[in-house]
Amino acid sequence: MGAIQAAALSSSERQARAEELARLRDRIQSLRDELAETRSLHDSVQHTLSKVETRISRQSRSLRQISRQLKSRKKKLAKLKKERRSEEQKLAAQRGLLARQVRSAFMIGRQEYLKLMLNQEDPALLGRTLVYYDYFNQARSEQISRVQTALEHIENLSVTISAETKKLRQTRAKQLAQKKALEKTYRDRALVLARLNRDIRSKDQQLAQMSIDEKRLRNLLQAINDAMPDIFAEGDNHKSFIAYKGKLVWPVRGKVKKLYGKRRKAGKLKWNGVMIMAAKGREVHAISHGRVAYADWLRGYGLLLIIDHGDGYMSLYGHNQSLYKETGDWVDANEIIAEVGNSGGQQASALYFEIRHNGRPTNPSRWCRRSRRG
Repeated sequence: MGAIQAAALSSSERQARAEELARLRDRIQSLRDELAETRSLHDSVQHTLSKVETRISRQSRSLRQISRQLKSRKKKLAKLKKERRSEEQKLAAQRGLLARQVRSAFMIGRQEYLKLMLNQEDPALLGRTLVYYDYFNQARSEQISRVQTALEHIENLSVTISAETKKLRQTRAKQLAQKKALEKTYRDRALVLARLNRDIRSKDQQLAQMSIDEKRLRNLLQAINDAMPDIFAEGDNHKSFIAYKGKLVWPVRGKVKKLYGKRRKAGKLKWNGVMIMAAKGREVHAISHGRVAYADWLRGYGLLLIIDHGDGYMSLYGHNQSLYKETGDWVDANEIIAEVGNSGGQQASALYFEIRHNGRPTNPSRWCRRSRRG
């Protein structure tokens, strides 16, 4: 929904939609609880992994917000310092003018002023001379006033700069603490991952886990179809998702491994999407307008975000390090929704990406043809 449409909503409509969103999130939460209850004893390590990686997501998101605050404060501080330098240059110029005026006044002297008045024979010339001296004194007074104003402004700027510098140091300290906590959580994740790898030794175990993971995703998508209201029932100005086939931009900049339809390492199962190899922390973008149907950790997919684009189409973004959106949020095409990671037990950072129609996977390479820049 566009910003203009949202602004036009009445208070009763906004209330109704807020209640709808709350109900939707409650139903998705119930779904999460059901998925959690089906875990076997073997899934206890996965459960621990989910908690650790969810904590990483929160910490990464917090660190990103702090970093943005830090950047904003640095820009503000630089602007204030530049303004102070400009004011100090103006002040120096005003002081120079004032000094010249004082020297001129001293050279003329009060006696010279009286002499000019007594020796003038022409009344008109005397009048002009007196007006000149009055103007000279007034200009000097105004210059003194401007210097005092500039000094006060510089003092106020200095106080503001000191306050912003203090905030900057506090923000930096908070960032360092958050980074330290994040690094500790990563070490915790490494330990859990080592336990997980010890538990899964054979190809049969890998296949069994992949089969369970795939079934969980199918169940999740079916549950979302049942739980989600018809989110595009309200009129909007966006084209149908099918109109963008072959014109979409890949969700993240990186090397696309076109795995769709190929057999996975454990055999039998096939890939339903692609892996996009990208650096950890790189921004993930929504491929098209839609509404977030799921934003949470799911076994085998890590931190997973699913967007419903209407008409039965959904896009899936897995193995993220952090999620920036919540269930029920509207997103626009190219909006940042997550950051690349290796959650879900992956060794390398990459984005797992799928497009589905009515729950069935479709080849993402037929939809996304354009590489993301920058």
